[in-house]
Amino acid sequence: MKAGARISLAVLLAAAATPAAATTCSCASVPLLGTMELATPGIGEWFLATTYEFHDISELVSGSSTVPDQTGRDRTSQAAIFELSRGFGEKFSFSALLAGVNHKRTVGGIRDDVTGLGDAIVMFKYSPATINLYSRNALSFGVGSRIPVGKDDASRDGIVLAEDLQPSTGAFAGLLWVYAARALNDSKAARIYASATYTYNGENDRDYQFGHSTTASLGGSYQTQSPWGFNLELLFRHAERDQRAGVDIPNTGGQWLDLVPAVQYHINESVALRASGKIPLSRDLNDQLQFTTRYSVRLTLSWLFGS
Repeated sequence: MKAGARISLAVLLAAAATPAAATTCSCASVPLLGTMELATPGIGEWFLATTYEFHDISELVSGSSTVPDQTGRDRTSQAAIFELSRGFGEKFSFSALLAGVNHKRTVGGIRDDVTGLGDAIVMFKYSPATINLYSRNALSFGVGSRIPVGKDDASRDGIVLAEDLQPSTGAFAGLLWVYAARALNDSKAARIYASATYTYNGENDRDYQFGHSTTASLGGSYQTQSPWGFNLELLFRHAERDQRAGVDIPNTGGQWLDLVPAVQYHINESVALRASGKIPLSRDLNDQLQFTTRYSVRLTLSWLFGS
């Protein structure tokens, strides 16, 4: 297997921070980044990935405590994600992502079901160090943008639905990303890594702005001698309050800490299948009540090819 292929397929076990549907009004940004964060193909190589992601967003939380929900509310989000990365030059790569999103919400027998094209993401990455036969260290930096290519004006009975039910955020955003990893042995099978992403959100046409967010992850991965690999990660996210016309919106924003276990199977040297889940460990959410993620699951099929 080529060095670039070994690097890219191994670090896919460490697919990290997704600014996912954590609060009542952040669901429209589900999902962002995904495996694209760590897909860094070598020169002339292409990386493709298709992902299905499911979020159950029906847990009612006050501050850091779960409270009984008397509303009978049911809320889910699903997404189909398509990712493409290309390596060029010795240390540079380009990534793009596009998602189709479905939001469902049932409250008091009233059901909203919205499906459409979500946001797109483009990112340029610079990797001054990569794990290879001669180095145990990896370091990458990225800068990118989220582009609102989908609709954000879905309505019911002539009334536009809330932003958290729209497939697209309807607003541009700037992204900054950094990733570092170290192999713990000569075979590069065991690794530890850390990554962080900052998202600066703009306003949509209705003067709504999702809160700026920061995610940070710390994890480890192990690739066995067989096709199986494993990963365990701690994922922290902080989101500021959403705003409408510059005014803070109550019951939005806060902090989340999740555990993200994952398992990956290498079908061959270039194709891998990965399954992961997100398990909440703690939440500290702003104000009185917020609906937040009870759990999420993700399934990704990836393919690395090229020179």
